[in-house]
Amino acid sequence: MQNRFLIFTVLILSFCATANAQSDEFDGVVATEKWTVLHVLNRRTRGTKPLSKKTKFKPLDDLNFKGPKPGHPFVLGNYAVDGKWGLVNGYVQRLSGKDAALELCWADQFELEGVVEHAQFGGWFFLVGWDKEHGYSISNVNLKTSGSPWFVSEMRGSKSIEEKTTEFDHFNWKGEQPFSLSVKENELTLKVGRFNVLRTPLENYKPGSIILGVYDTEYGPKPIRIKSLRVRSLPSVADDM
Repeated sequence: MQNRFLIFTVLILSFCATANAQSDEFDGVVATEKWTVLHVLNRRTRGTKPLSKKTKFKPLDDLNFKGPKPGHPFVLGNYAVDGKWGLVNGYVQRLSGKDAALELCWADQFELEGVVEHAQFGGWFFLVGWDKEHGYSISNVNLKTSGSPWFVSEMRGSKSIEEKTTEFDHFNWKGEQPFSLSVKENELTLKVGRFNVLRTPLENYKPGSIILGVYDTEYGPKPIRIKSLRVRSLPSVADDM
């Protein structure tokens, strides 16, 4: 019995050490138990400006992957960053290009919340647990005549796995809304305003980056504006054990 306990303890410590090693290599915010503010609107900031070097999240210039529907005119597919982000009157938004992404932080189990404004049509996404070309994408596109479908897809080798992609009921994120995105006990939950948009287990979830991006469609990328963002870590499965 004692030997089993020792083996179990070694395995848990090994798991935690691996997670910590990965986060130590990450050059950015690592989620902790206390809330970390990633961005908050400063109403004194006027005009259009590039993101400063003091910005807590990191604009990406080399993110490439294939989402659930490569070649589709609207659903997330072939993605290659070519865009830039900046500040417009204190809001974070895309300034140029079509595909633009922000690496927000590194987290295991987490809660990300804030206020984001959505307008018009186009596509956008989150990546969670993104590390070494593996993770999960949560993507959404707002269509003029066919609603606003959501997709959750496991990705490996920077490609979505078809049999591990799920489409969820249409929900149209209108205007400026508070939201909460979380992974707790490897279950993904997204709430926008008063609506529970989706909930699904992530069977192969591991710690990694949280990335927010917009992608090109026949309508162009979704014009979103980030008013505020903050993140905190939640107890991991290992911690509960």
